[in-house]
Amino acid sequence: MKNILLLVFLGHFSAFAQLNVRDSSINQLFSGINYKFNMPGGDLAERWGINNEIGMDIQYKFKNNLTVGIDGGFIFGNTLKDTLIFQDVFNSYGAITAMSGAPASVLFLMRGAHANIGAGYVFNKLGNNPNSGLWINAGFGYFMHKIRIESIYDDVPQLEGDYRKGYDHLTMGFAGKQFVGYLFQHDNRFLNFYAGFEFVEAITYNVRNYNFDIEGADNEAKFDFLYSAKFGWMIPLYKRQPKAVYYD
Repeated sequence: MKNILLLVFLGHFSAFAQLNVRDSSINQLFSGINYKFNMPGGDLAERWGINNEIGMDIQYKFKNNLTVGIDGGFIFGNTLKDTLIFQDVFNSYGAITAMSGAPASVLFLMRGAHANIGAGYVFNKLGNNPNSGLWINAGFGYFMHKIRIESIYDDVPQLEGDYRKGYDHLTMGFAGKQFVGYLFQHDNRFLNFYAGFEFVEAITYNVRNYNFDIEGADNEAKFDFLYSAKFGWMIPLYKRQPKAVYYD
């Protein structure tokens, strides 16, 4: 019987497979998640302490090691420094009174979000293969944060409904960001990650028309900064390559 060439596509349940990243630089699409440990700076540091961020990445790396992408994250924390915002709801004993007359258990939490588009470059001469190395990127986007007020077990009328908007100091504005770190890639696509430091600078404004603590609108520009240690795990999505199997 003549030799018959049969194309067998392995892994029928996936639309992607791995390519060899050790030999040459290739076009790559990445998708993944990231975590940031944030230290605030500027006006942000006057209101909040250390916080955290969980986010997602979609990045594309060209053969020439230029990268473009989008990323974003959800910011959360629980260290409110500026307690004067709520000075008119605390009694003389330093507690908030619930409708029942007893001290209420109220949490003041940081909630925020951050989204960017950006571009960068992978310096692969400092890497373990042509697709890895020192990764520098920069971009711009939007940044927002506010105080989330939670009183789960107590009724606190002065902090319920629309009254919360007078205390939450919802703040937002445009931001720039820079990242420097190392992008590591491996033939095993589950061993692809990056780690480094990110810096965010935002010019933000309080968008509430009325704030109870200042008895009016706050139209002053804020300079909010985040200094972050960032780690991301990404899965590269490569187009499937057929594998040939020969039979006699």
